[in-house]
Amino acid sequence: MAVVLGFIPTPVGFAALDAAAAEAELRGGPLVLVNVIRDGDEDDPRHAHAEQLDRAMERLHRLSVRVDVRQVRTDADLSSALLDVVEEERAELLVLGIRRDQEVARHLLGTTAQKLLLSAPCDVLIV
Repeated sequence: MAVVLGFIPTPVGFAALDAAAAEAELRGGPLVLVNVIRDGDEDDPRHAHAEQLDRAMERLHRLSVRVDVRQVRTDADLSSALLDVVEEERAELLVLGIRRDQEVARHLLGTTAQKLLLSAPCDVLIV
């Protein structure tokens, strides 16, 4: 069964990548890495550039399961774009990296993470 990773090119995003890779191997894959780009907000640091995606692929090259890397453009919210991929792939697991360095993040999840946790039709692993 598929594992979908909502990937952002940050240290916590790469930690989530490692966790997603391990889960994909355990479950027999594939691993679908998804980086969502919001139209009109291309300078958002959550948007992965080619060299960041190359770095991610370097970490995944030893996997025995299929790896699919996608950049999805949307004018909707990020969670909707990720949920579309989860449903399309019939994913068994969605993996997310959550930033822990913000004061508010210790008390509340961001709206994207909340929506994904409440709406995903599969298990969600938060790293």
